[in-house]
Amino acid sequence: MTSLNIAGLLHHGVWRCIGYLAFSRIRVVGKERLTLVGPVVFVATHRNGALDAAPYSLAVPLAMPMVSAQLQRLPLGRFLFRGIAVARAKDKARGIKANNGKALAECIDLLKVGGQLFIMPEGTSSLGCRHLPFNRGAARIVAQAMAAGIRPIIQPLAVHYEDPTHWQSRVEVLIGAHIMPQNADEIAIHQSITDGLEAVGANFVNSEAQQMAEKLAYASILSTDLSYAEHLKKLEGQIAPGLSESLRALEAVAKDKGLFLHQGLPLMPLRLWQRDLVNWLLLAPVIVCFSILNFPVLAAGHIASQLLPDEPNVIAFWRMVIGLPVGLFWVVTVCVGLFVCAGPSWFVLYGAISTVGLLAWYRFRKLTVALGNAVFHPEMRAVLVTAYRNLAERKAHE
Repeated sequence: MTSLNIAGLLHHGVWRCIGYLAFSRIRVVGKERLTLVGPVVFVATHRNGALDAAPYSLAVPLAMPMVSAQLQRLPLGRFLFRGIAVARAKDKARGIKANNGKALAECIDLLKVGGQLFIMPEGTSSLGCRHLPFNRGAARIVAQAMAAGIRPIIQPLAVHYEDPTHWQSRVEVLIGAHIMPQNADEIAIHQSITDGLEAVGANFVNSEAQQMAEKLAYASILSTDLSYAEHLKKLEGQIAPGLSESLRALEAVAKDKGLFLHQGLPLMPLRLWQRDLVNWLLLAPVIVCFSILNFPVLAAGHIASQLLPDEPNVIAFWRMVIGLPVGLFWVVTVCVGLFVCAGPSWFVLYGAISTVGLLAWYRFRKLTVALGNAVFHPEMRAVLVTAYRNLAERKAHE
């Protein structure tokens, strides 16, 4: 195995760990549509800052990304954000330089040998109601590759976060149908890339419509294994009046009664609440121990997410930037201290509690909201049951 392959595997492993630490679940939807052989240009939406690399790395681990030169200024950045560096206009305005001509040649050379290239044509991220304008760099690369006798396949991807600014939320990568350009017409290729990305990304007329669709999509997958991304796409157009009225009625009830919310919705254990209570009682001591044992790490990540971001799309990024090194230092210190001073059994116990606590965090939050409403607002059970039933019936009808 070459050093390049070893470096690639190590890089992928690091991002798998980051994804495991940052998200409760990363899911790839539409794996059967993935093109894994021959020259491929993956084009993807850019939503949640540099942390988009975690879900995309899982979806297409062999693809070589094009990255902003600003991410490779330091050695750690060059390792975490490996790829072909280019200087965007705003990078150049900050004095950050890169040889874009050389980068283009590297992309063509990669495709010549049947490699996979990964590009986010928006150039920067946004959690807004629709995608940013797509730059034509990806189309230019494909056009020049075709002019050189290469026939790359274009495959669009989109990342969809259930709750992008919260730790240990869920995320899905939606795989779109591949595109086979017919000629080296850059304008036509750019249009096909735009169409492909809009077919997998979710775009709404405004932020209110986006928030409503996100809540409806989440409500649609509660207690199921259905895809959040696919349900969000179904709500991309005009939301039917009946659906919006049902959701607003549910929100009004929640606000009036002061119900606890999870991702904007009031939850309630509708069936087998005793099982949910048992699960909560089993998880609570683990979560408490996990929080106490790792308090400096949790506190550092939370403070960073509150003080450092200037936009919502970098909240998760700053939590990672501060939380990861603090966490690494803390975990190594605690593990070494326990192993030396208390013995291997305590070291293993700390590892077990931390692992289970991390895996259970999302589930525990959800259970806490549902059981909190059941304990403090038991009279709302029938109301919420009716409200969710009406919501489901209206959605099926619409």
